[in-house]
Amino acid sequence: MRKKKMTITILGCIGVFLIAALVLLPATQANAETVKYNFTSQNTKVEYILLPDVKGHVVGLYERRGVAIFENEVAAITCWGTFDKIKGKVSFQGYTQITFKDGSTWMQTHQGTHAPAPGEKLDSYKGKGEYIKGTGRFEGIKGKISFTGRQITPNTKDKTKGDSWIEATGTYALPKK
Repeated sequence: MRKKKMTITILGCIGVFLIAALVLLPATQANAETVKYNFTSQNTKVEYILLPDVKGHVVGLYERRGVAIFENEVAAITCWGTFDKIKGKVSFQGYTQITFKDGSTWMQTHQGTHAPAPGEKLDSYKGKGEYIKGTGRFEGIKGKISFTGRQITPNTKDKTKGDSWIEATGTYALPKK
């Protein structure tokens, strides 16, 4: 008899969990929004040091500024991060903040790689990240992003600032109000 009550209790708990999952999962997915945007940016600060282990091994930090272009609005974008370059391949990670005209912002992490594609001189980008903070209409934002892109001009000290074009897709949810 005791074994039968335990089995019923376990099955009851599983049933409650399944019902909760069926009720709550669609609500979470229905709240999700996908946004596609492009942005162009250039280096505003780059600091680096050469490491003595491999010829041309460089580590450093950067700041990039530019403009994000959405379907119905534009926004300012700033990226800060660190990079590690070995034999022409760069891995990077950092933070991006997008500031909209109404003062709302979102902040996200980013990480990825860039290197020249075969036969190319300028780099192609690929990466991903997560929304970590929002203000104004994006208060409480949570979600993920992915991006690809390409370098338009090389990084030089005197002529160009490493202009880049990025295509990003984000899926995020905001808390219910």
